[in-house]
Amino acid sequence: MPDIFRDHDGRYHHVDAEGAPMYPARYRAVSEYAGGLAVAHRLDGAVTLIDPAGRELDLQGRRFAWILPPSGGFALAQTIDGRHGRIDARGRFHANDEDPEWLARREIVRVARLIYERGYNVSIDGNISVRLSARELLMTPSGQHNGFLRPEDLVVVDPAGALIRGTGRPTSEYRLHTALYRRLPRIRCVIHVHSPFAVAASLAGIDLAKTWITVAPVPTTQYARISSAESPRVLEPFMDDYNWAILPRHGTVAWADSLWSAFLRVEGLEHCAKILLSARAAGPIEPLPEHRRLELLTFWGLEHLEVPE
Repeated sequence: MPDIFRDHDGRYHHVDAEGAPMYPARYRAVSEYAGGLAVAHRLDGAVTLIDPAGRELDLQGRRFAWILPPSGGFALAQTIDGRHGRIDARGRFHANDEDPEWLARREIVRVARLIYERGYNVSIDGNISVRLSARELLMTPSGQHNGFLRPEDLVVVDPAGALIRGTGRPTSEYRLHTALYRRLPRIRCVIHVHSPFAVAASLAGIDLAKTWITVAPVPTTQYARISSAESPRVLEPFMDDYNWAILPRHGTVAWADSLWSAFLRVEGLEHCAKILLSARAAGPIEPLPEHRRLELLTFWGLEHLEVPE
């Protein structure tokens, strides 16, 4: 595969195995070749596709805001007027505004921004994924601020977390996501955030699995180092019976059959933690009486759980 080379003036092009330029043009950015074509960002701001000789694919007069490297004979793209679709090998654009992947990309970006605005994530914290099919998962990339993501920034990985398409790397917490999808065929979405009140509750030793208020119990796992195989292992005992959990000193994770259901769990968990921290600051927390605790568990369909008083 040709290498990508950056000139002294910050412009990019491809070079062959001997390091010789493959074409004379220079670009603001180029991708690796896939299916005989690479994405190139021209100096005038246009995005196009080029072959190994640097020839631009005839895009039939259309201008694109972004194009992803080709996969399966097509390159997913968005026109400058906001239409999503695919570019075929002849440069023809096939618009499909209801393409499930692009609907999911836009939803993830919207939820990620909302999570940031609510203060559940800052900096490059947190990650989101959506199951596109049995073979593909759509994920937020590693090392990017989720509050300012664009749909094209997301990456598609296989069920083991290996990159299928996209120019970034999948989130470093991909193991947490892939383990949940393997264990729970019913779920479609996973959200992991570093919500401050839930983390603070874990530091203060407040156990949200106890039924102090009217939400379903929230388990707290054993400690696991971030971005490691430990995280899915400590979460595994809670995957079947719960839809959320606190990873102590780290954050929270919620899984559901829709992205918005997962977001509601993230939001509800953080609100619950905030209430309990406020109550702890005012004095000892009064637990529910045993018969009320069992009544509440039955209401949530969780009466089979051994949740401590």
